[in-house]
Amino acid sequence: MSEGDVVLTCRAMSRALSPPAKLPTCSAWMVVVLTAVGMALANLCTVFTIEFLVRFKFNTMQAALDRGGIAAGMFALMGLAATFATLGTAMVHGLAPDAGGSGAPENKGWLNGFNLSKMFTKRILAVRFVAVILSNATGYPCGREGPTVTMGSNLAFLLCRWVTKQHADAREWIDLQGGSPGALADEHFFARAVRVACIVGGACGMAMIFDSPLGGILYMFEEVTSASWPMELTFKAFVGCVICTSVSYALLAVAKKSIRDFVIFEMWYGPDSPDYSALDIPGFILVSGILGLLAPLHTKLCLSVVELRKQLHGGPLRKCQPWAKMLDTVIFAVLCAAAVAATSFAGLCTPVPEQQRELSYVRYQCPYGSYNPVASLLLTTAEGAVKILFSRENAQAFGAESSIALFTYFTMNVAFSGVPVPSGNFTGTMMIGGLAGRLIGHWLSQLFPDSGLARSGIYSMIGAAAMLSSFKQMTIAVVLFVNTASNNVELGPPLMLAVSVSLFMGKLLGSPKAWDEEQLLRKKVPFLEPEPCKEVRDLQAYDLLDEIPEESYLPPEPDISQVEKALQCCQAPFLPVVVGDTRPRPALQVPWLGTPHSAGSSAAHTNRRHPARDEIGRETWRDDWECCASFLFLRALRQSSNEGSLRGHSLWHLCGCHLQSRSRCSNSGAGIQAEREGRLAVRVGVESGCRRRFR
Repeated sequence: MSEGDVVLTCRAMSRALSPPAKLPTCSAWMVVVLTAVGMALANLCTVFTIEFLVRFKFNTMQAALDRGGIAAGMFALMGLAATFATLGTAMVHGLAPDAGGSGAPENKGWLNGFNLSKMFTKRILAVRFVAVILSNATGYPCGREGPTVTMGSNLAFLLCRWVTKQHADAREWIDLQGGSPGALADEHFFARAVRVACIVGGACGMAMIFDSPLGGILYMFEEVTSASWPMELTFKAFVGCVICTSVSYALLAVAKKSIRDFVIFEMWYGPDSPDYSALDIPGFILVSGILGLLAPLHTKLCLSVVELRKQLHGGPLRKCQPWAKMLDTVIFAVLCAAAVAATSFAGLCTPVPEQQRELSYVRYQCPYGSYNPVASLLLTTAEGAVKILFSRENAQAFGAESSIALFTYFTMNVAFSGVPVPSGNFTGTMMIGGLAGRLIGHWLSQLFPDSGLARSGIYSMIGAAAMLSSFKQMTIAVVLFVNTASNNVELGPPLMLAVSVSLFMGKLLGSPKAWDEEQLLRKKVPFLEPEPCKEVRDLQAYDLLDEIPEESYLPPEPDISQVEKALQCCQAPFLPVVVGDTRPRPALQVPWLGTPHSAGSSAAHTNRRHPARDEIGRETWRDDWECCASFLFLRALRQSSNEGSLRGHSLWHLCGCHLQSRSRCSNSGAGIQAEREGRLAVRVGVESGCRRRFR
């Protein structure tokens, strides 16, 4: 091989081995826009399909009930529920087992900075999209919030990967890495942009479910915490939610539909009819305190059921998987249908008010013009039931019957925990709190009939906020969601009071962590808290290092035998290069911990700036790519010549010059220019090293 060929080969290697500096701004914004539009389309397809399937199921049940009696109606309901459940669980276990569950814990770990990109594939996205529709149509006591947020992250990941591949440099580098999404997800230029887009996708999903763009942004802010919230993300999330909402409104206008048909919304008639007075404050505190005690109990019961299912499927039924899980899913769907159908007969027939025809009242066994209060709460979706509970007009309805619906739905919601279908617990928890709040409000109005207390629908809103905040350990987002549904800004202070009292009661009792955090721990999903725990708070990077053999230290001008010996005696992907008797300080070797791009290690070697880091002739600090490039460069030169010596100048430039630019790089224009100059220095260093080597 001639010297010119070696120079060209090294030049090509330096370009191919170096990942792009960052995703271009226009590409990052393109991903945000496409994600917002895609989530708007996906949400509309979801709500239209769920509405069609639910209407078909209950119309079929009602027709069978009218023609064949109670038994025919129950069998029709159970048969359709079993059909939808079978289709959903067959898709999940047959095509994408990772699509089971909400995906929220894994998504939270991904947004926290860990590489869990294996859950973001086209197949998982498609299966989760269809399965969440079927699970909500089945009649499970759940919502679609968790899967929707995860689908937003999945869509953003795929779009960002597609946009990245359109650039020649990135495409060449991806091809060199084998085209695996895992390798791509670990890179700085990709990980930051895609996580920003994933958060935007989740915010758009929550914004569409509750028709609250600001609520979607605040929900994701509380979900990922401020430690994982880049500065530019707020503006991108704002723009993404605006685009998503605008596209959704435009498509609904074309379809001649209203957003109120698909979200929790209650009409308010202005300040002339206030929703509450000072006399209601003690009642609000009472509701919040009771639900602040109920929410931790609900969480513990749900976790116990999850653990019981895990032991059952992992023990006696381990050899029968996945059929045992599929059968569990179908049987539970049939039991839910039978439970709500049987319990609904306890409701007394009540005439439908003329001004409330737009609410989804269920007739069930009642004559035309009447409705069954219990059936109206149970034989519908969680969103439809919450909309009825929040109503200001049906103050006298859903009184004592709410206790029957509360007991039934609470039991089903707890027993549903751990069933492997895409489902969310946000709306389901709101419904439990809404039922309890409305029941307490009804009792207070019966005890003090002449006191002029607020309508029971207002107490239902207070209860929903108190229950949900304690279950999810969220504050601002919960207040904004419920306040948006109430359509009354004046309810903000009472809702904030309810959230505060509920969380205080939970802390007072030493309640467990939020549901998602408990799932993170039980599923062993990698997650780094914003603050270090007490055990590692005083540790330094030096205390966590592994000792490596003396032979692994390379001189600036190693020969082939030294390189081979170093590679053979040590499995670490990072080998220090030293001059004389100098040894690298362990604080600069933090990437040896194994995950150099995780939040913890990044913080460790970012905050500890070494005084000699900018000196090319002393010590080097490098990440995955730089070491991979070093070893490939060494082996390429070894194959290009039969000589036994090797100068380290080119290796030094390959790692050191790029390092020098990166240590000074920032978001400013000067930092970007330094990055470009450093990449040029890497190329020059490789070429000069090759020429010097073969003279």
